Amino acid sequence: MTSRPDGRTRVPLKAKSERARAGSSATVNASDIKGLRYAWRNRQLVLFLGAGVSIPYGLPSWKSLVLELLFEQAQGTRRLGSMWPHYRRAVASWMTDYFDYDPLVLARMVERDLRVRSSRTPSGATKPADRVDVFLQRLRAHMYANYREPAGSTLLTAVGELIGKNSSRCGVDSVVTFNFDDLLEAELRRRGVATQPVTSKDRQRGRGFRVIHPHGYVPRDGPVSRQDIVFTEPDYHRLTESVFHWGLSEIVDRLRKNTVLFMGLSMSDPSLRRLLDASRNSDIPPHWQIQKRHAIQDQEALQIMAEVERRAREYATLLGSGFDEQKKPYQLEEAIHATLRQADTYDREVFEGMGVKTIWVDRFDDVTDIISAIAR
Repeated sequence: MTSRPDGRTRVPLKAKSERARAGSSATVNASDIKGLRYAWRNRQLVLFLGAGVSIPYGLPSWKSLVLELLFEQAQGTRRLGSMWPHYRRAVASWMTDYFDYDPLVLARMVERDLRVRSSRTPSGATKPADRVDVFLQRLRAHMYANYREPAGSTLLTAVGELIGKNSSRCGVDSVVTFNFDDLLEAELRRRGVATQPVTSKDRQRGRGFRVIHPHGYVPRDGPVSRQDIVFTEPDYHRLTESVFHWGLSEIVDRLRKNTVLFMGLSMSDPSLRRLLDASRNSDIPPHWQIQKRHAIQDQEALQIMAEVERRAREYATLLGSGFDEQKKPYQLEEAIHATLRQADTYDREVFEGMGVKTIWVDRFDDVTDIISAIAR
């Protein structure tokens, strides 16, 4: 370990993989690893997982999933169907950016269209059960359409390795995943770890490692049970506003009693931030999140600088003030990088106020090394 002038410590985290990764290390506060390790040794560590864990396996983010379902249902674009599978996702993504659509609003449209389609039975009757079946079938088809096994170590394999080291006294207590998929369960099965997916209050007891799915569970193979899938805005409201919702109880209980490590989550969900605020008290240990620093590559910097210049000229024209002074490239680039560093500071301070410390990484490859260090 080597000390730095700012009081932080560079902790070398050697990769488990045989792949040579130049500079595979992360600059973290030594107390962060110590705190997570303490929680692991006392079986108080809980992992909260988001879409970032599943995306390397070809699964779409929630936003992309909504767009694909909507795009498939659009009468004028169904001809793309299986003909251009990759273009469907690309065009859907372009559509929401171009029209500035809110994914929550689009999710309502998906649900409405499925309701209309499933109600077109020979007798003309509407069957709620059929709507659920149709929705779950289409959801699963789009979720796993581009599934692939990524090469090398991933965040999911590192999580599986950590859970595989559980014993009667130390380890990960449970996982709360906001993903529908069963990738974690599959990874644990490969390691000989029995799992217990929790999808409702009726399935909270049983043998096996508990993987809690408060938003619903749609495995890749086998039957999909009818359940409450949290997909639209009203679904989210039911989850976060009802004190009797089993999923809300599971989340709040762990935030209050355990040390939580957030991974693969953008932490942009206002409902999650509200729960963090509501569950915080002086007696609980702090939580942690792992986030990638705000950074840009050289080519991105050039594109951003050109875009900033264009917008500056537009504002000058709008205000009628002219555009006499043009910043030198190095000045503009430094201003952009300074803004990104400030964004890191803002994020850190905001989440510390909610009881969540941030471990910064420069690349997501370092996350697997941090997880491995917890159980050393």
